[in-house]
Amino acid sequence: MELKDRYYTVLDALPEHTFIFSESGVYIDVYGGEDNATGFDCKQFIGSSLYDVAPAEMAETFHSYIKKALETNQVQLASYKFDTDNMIELPDHVIAPEQIWFEATIKPIPLIENGERTVVWIAKNITERHLLEKRLKELSETDDLTGIANRRAFTEELRGALKRFQTANSPFSVLMLDIDHFKQINDSLGHYCGDEAIQFTVNLLNKKLTGSDFFGRIGGEEFAIILWDSGIESAYQKAEELRRLLESSRFVAEEKKIKLTVSVGVTEVRESDDNIKSIMARADTAMYHSKKTGRNKVSRFFSSHEKKN
Repeated sequence: MELKDRYYTVLDALPEHTFIFSESGVYIDVYGGEDNATGFDCKQFIGSSLYDVAPAEMAETFHSYIKKALETNQVQLASYKFDTDNMIELPDHVIAPEQIWFEATIKPIPLIENGERTVVWIAKNITERHLLEKRLKELSETDDLTGIANRRAFTEELRGALKRFQTANSPFSVLMLDIDHFKQINDSLGHYCGDEAIQFTVNLLNKKLTGSDFFGRIGGEEFAIILWDSGIESAYQKAEELRRLLESSRFVAEEKKIKLTVSVGVTEVRESDDNIKSIMARADTAMYHSKKTGRNKVSRFFSSHEKKN
């Protein structure tokens, strides 16, 4: 085998897709890709432009990496995905996955092709790693018992909500809910039934929430909900719906029908809020007002005289 053929054999055996691009975004050569699960051969792209192969927006982004690498003479790093919206058209016999994630290294090389400078683009398939990282992130943000957001995830969502309010004036309200007399359920029926009561409550209330509402468990029997584009009055009405729904339902444990209720506090974001502590404190205060005045009720936290109703 000649030395040149040997080099090509080695290059084609590389697990990563390796592309040579011209400055204008034309595929000069293609090597490797042995880890390609689809078995799709990218060599057919040789001679084509990025703009002929990829959707316009993606092609523009890819081309910007090439130009920046050449302008700065520095390695560029990129992470990107192909999905059902931007997947390069594959042959009929190829089953395309829903998503493929790549991590790319783009480096200038001392090769002039048709009068243009060139780069080598090495693309590593990181789909499995990405899915694992995504799953681990979901687990770190999900309450094990109920499947809704845990306190950490809720706190991060609330921080994001406050930031959007401060930058784009996007209003929202927060509900804080606590299951009434929960300790009695644990003491009389055991912690297993207590867990089931929490699951029952979450599953029931979730049916009344929209896809945009953010529901989290922030304590043992304590929950919080972010209602987007909602002032305090509409949030109060939603809280009343949730309260009445739970009150009218029955949780069955050990052949006993048990009436569960919640005490709810409602507040809306204010211009004076510079952190989430003030928002949570108002919702918490309003909730405890519900507890102190009979339970199974909803209380709003008003601005005037810091009055709760």
